[in-house]
Amino acid sequence: MATQETVFPQKLSHKKYRAALKKEKRKKRRQNMARLRDLAAPPEEEEENDSTDEQLKERLLELERQKLHEEWLLREEKAQEEFRIKKKKEEAARKQREEQERQIKLEWEEQQKKQREEEEQKLQEKREREEAVQKMLDQAENDGTWQNPEPPKELRLEKYRASCPFYSKTGACRFGNRCSRKHDFPTSSPTLLVKSMFTTFGMEQCRRDDYDSDASLEYSEEETYQQFLDFYHDVLPEFKNVGKVIQFKVSCNLEPHLRGNVYVQYQSEEECQAALSLFNGRWYAGRQLQCEFCPVTRWKIAICGLFEMQKCPKGKHCNFLHVFRNPNNEFREANRDIYLSPAWTGSSGKNSDRKERKDHHEEYYGKPRTSHSSSHHSSKRNRESERKSTHRVLAHQACTTLTLLYHHK
Repeated sequence: MATQETVFPQKLSHKKYRAALKKEKRKKRRQNMARLRDLAAPPEEEEENDSTDEQLKERLLELERQKLHEEWLLREEKAQEEFRIKKKKEEAARKQREEQERQIKLEWEEQQKKQREEEEQKLQEKREREEAVQKMLDQAENDGTWQNPEPPKELRLEKYRASCPFYSKTGACRFGNRCSRKHDFPTSSPTLLVKSMFTTFGMEQCRRDDYDSDASLEYSEEETYQQFLDFYHDVLPEFKNVGKVIQFKVSCNLEPHLRGNVYVQYQSEEECQAALSLFNGRWYAGRQLQCEFCPVTRWKIAICGLFEMQKCPKGKHCNFLHVFRNPNNEFREANRDIYLSPAWTGSSGKNSDRKERKDHHEEYYGKPRTSHSSSHHSSKRNRESERKSTHRVLAHQACTTLTLLYHHK
């Protein structure tokens, strides 16, 4: 509390002034003592206030703990409810999965049963057909007359495919088994084909990368030909030990289906068969030999004519044979197809050469060397002959199928 300043009268005697001043001092002293008493008395009340505050704090903490406990109970109850819902969903999903598995198993069993029934039905139909054929054969034997039975209705004849001209002329096709035309693999032939028997460094580089045209530039033609001569003198005596060799050709093409192929033509098919059984599967220069019969017997249509004149536009990537020249022109007579059947020798030599040149011209230029007046008649004859050959092939296949059915029984 702020002290009020004492106001004295303006006109007081010295004695009165001194008495008033003392009185004022006593008053201030009493006030100070009273203030001190007031300050000394409160400790008990403060203790009471402190105890009350502590009780309030404890009460508040208790309420806070109770509130937190209630919240925890709510969370626990909510978690328990979510757990129960999750368990119900898992149980429902498990039941649904078991039901689906049961349905799949039933469908599979039904499908298996249906397949067994279909197989039994097919077997029954097959037995009925065989019984009908056997009955017809027995009836024909009893009657003493024979007639070819009607072909089965379910018989599917293979679609006629023309023969591949490149395989029939060179014994190899760039498409292999993917060729859309038919490859007539011979069961016996006087010519033996050994695939990729001859190899050089340049050929090996081309084998790694068929599209790299500069792979063999490091080796000259003279070095490659010298390697061929070494190969020639090393291999040819082995083939001659089997029989008389009338032609020996080594391909220098870079195409994968012709690269390094070796052609050996014997005088007879028996000698070629003996060579096949002797050389097939043997090892030479670190690789196993793959031998097969080759349909090539006429070399004028197998070897590229433009290669001999060094004018082939495709180079060593041609699909006709580019071959190494044999030393001392050995087997030169075979190049002119002297070793042919009688139908292609004698007076018909010029006609055969002319026909070969004509076929070669057609192969390269895509158009025949015929006069305009005879083109219509020749195309008509070709269509008729093709239709007749197709009918003959279909009839032969039908007869073969029926014969197989008869022998099967």
